[in-house]
Amino acid sequence: MGRSLDDVIEGLPAARRQRIESLADEKVQEMLAAATTLTDIRKAVGKTQANVAQELGIQQNAISQLERRSDTYLSTLRRFLKSLGLELELSVVSESGARYSLDNFRPWLDVDAAVNAAESVPTRAAKNRPNTERRRVTARR
Repeated sequence: MGRSLDDVIEGLPAARRQRIESLADEKVQEMLAAATTLTDIRKAVGKTQANVAQELGIQQNAISQLERRSDTYLSTLRRFLKSLGLELELSVVSESGARYSLDNFRPWLDVDAAVNAAESVPTRAAKNRPNTERRRVTARR
């Protein structure tokens, strides 16, 4: 039976493994720097649409549609990048070339708060569902 690439790399000396990891990190950085689409970013970090969809709890075709959009909400972009192990940071550049980081501009926090609040509110079905745990406790007495 053949060995996997991970098995081969594990068998290498520590210095060689470190060099391979360093080169891989450099390649990912190059690919991210050259990325012009969400697809490029996803591929640079080595994830499939199915991987990202599973992480976000949506179907793969939704990722395909997201990657083809020409306009995306910041909150959607942030969640997509987070599923890739990346973080969205915003900055602006003036005409003179000065770069200003927008560390406090995080409009997606409002969206996250609204989503979390909506998820914590029980649905009508959940409110009307009988409390089976209470019935079991009552029946044991």
